[in-house]
Parts: sequence; C-alpha cells; structure tokens
Amino acid sequence: MKIQIRPRGTVLTKTQFACLERDLYLELARFGERIGLVIVEIKDAEVPGLKSCEIEVRIKPQVVKAESSDTDVFLAAEHAVKRAARSVSRAIEAEALIRR
Repeated sequence: MKIQIRPRGTVLTKTQFACLERDLYLELARFGERIGLVIVEIKDAEVPGLKSCEIEVRIKPQVVKAESSDTDVFLAAEHAVKRAARSVSRAIEAEALIRR
C-alpha cells in the first residue's frame, strides 16, 4: 500500500503527518494487497475556518472516496480515515458477494 499525503494551502506539522500516516496504516492494513494507492488531500473547505480531508483509496479494480471537514485539521483527517476504512470494507464485502 502506497500513501500520498498532499496538503493544499494548509501546513501539516511532522507530528500530524506521521499520525495521519500511522492511522491510515492501522485502519487499512487489514485489507493487505487489495489496496494499491491511498491519496489524501488536506485543504481549506469552502466554509471559512474549516479544513477538509479527502481520501481516495484505489482498490483493484475500483476507487473508494471519503471526506470529512472540521475546524481542526487532525480531527477532519481522523474522521475521514475511519470513513474510508468502513467504505473499503463495504466495497470488498460487496465484491465478494458478487463473485459467489
């Protein structure tokens, strides 16, 4: 699993960057080799004062997206990671049902 974190117009500290990367690995590692690439974009939301975190997970052969916004960039990222993990789980389960 390859992870790309792209801060757009916002600054992440090294600690925030490392925590986000760790959270992604912890939540998504159970899916193993099914995940090829994870792209995380952190940017200012359309509403002033809010930060937005968008996560795109590429599961062979589909793409799962999750997004969250909050005043705290770390909370927005944390919620988006959990949403992405749930969405990936549902997508893999649905794929398994189709194959039966």
